[in-house]
Amino acid sequence: MDADLHVHTKASDGVLTPTELVSLAVSRNLRAIAITDHDSIDGVEEAQAAARGKGILVVPGVEINTDYGKEEVHILGYFINTGSEELNGTLAELRKARTVRAEKIVDQLGRLGLPVCMDRVLEIAGAGSVGRPHIAAALVEKGYALSVRDAFVRYLSRGAPGYVPRYKITPAEAVQIVTGAGGVPVLAHPGLLDQNKRLPAHKGLFPELMAAGIKGIEVYYPKHTPEMVRQYEAVCDRCQLISTGGSDYHGPGQKEEGELGDAGVGFAVVIKLQEASFRFA
Repeated sequence: MDADLHVHTKASDGVLTPTELVSLAVSRNLRAIAITDHDSIDGVEEAQAAARGKGILVVPGVEINTDYGKEEVHILGYFINTGSEELNGTLAELRKARTVRAEKIVDQLGRLGLPVCMDRVLEIAGAGSVGRPHIAAALVEKGYALSVRDAFVRYLSRGAPGYVPRYKITPAEAVQIVTGAGGVPVLAHPGLLDQNKRLPAHKGLFPELMAAGIKGIEVYYPKHTPEMVRQYEAVCDRCQLISTGGSDYHGPGQKEEGELGDAGVGFAVVIKLQEASFRFA
């Protein structure tokens, strides 16, 4: 596989800088990676600069976190115009909302007898957009949880005592935001929603995404079963959508998703995405 189209840097909740990530991708003989940080495009420019002359393409991307009923749905955007004022304004609003949410979660944890310092959470996040993984890391440091995953299960996931709802943006709105920035919107890791191994059309999500202009599905993903992959491939064929894939790599030691290059795709998929983005330019 030539391309990993779902990777994260320190611009959100990844461990590596964009430059370090590019170096790792080159060492693994990848021809393309997509920087898809949560609600942020701050890592794209550095990654593209680091890639010059290295024989690797850095696709400018983003992963927008949204809510659909009680589900958390992520929309990937590829070949976005990083100079779009509308996109940058929306992402700035989302990052501001992330900080407000993090403060509320920290307050809630304090009331539960689990005091965590917000300054430490921001320090862990660094220049990246703050999120629950950074709070989880702070909980682990304080000895309140055994791991980031344990912190999520016990305190931070939906329904857990420390959970605070996010700033609401719908998947359809995220699709329109990506399209408005000249990008190609793709439904990320549907298998994380799809516990019954069926695209969640019965919830109304997929029809709404089609109506909004979704252009692809992340078919190949480390946690997708072979049955899921076949199902999503069939949906893409039937609906003329682009089948994408990626590892959701967050850095060394972050084993919840995949290793860089896992569940990748051929370079032909990158070309399809780029051709699709030209139609929105």
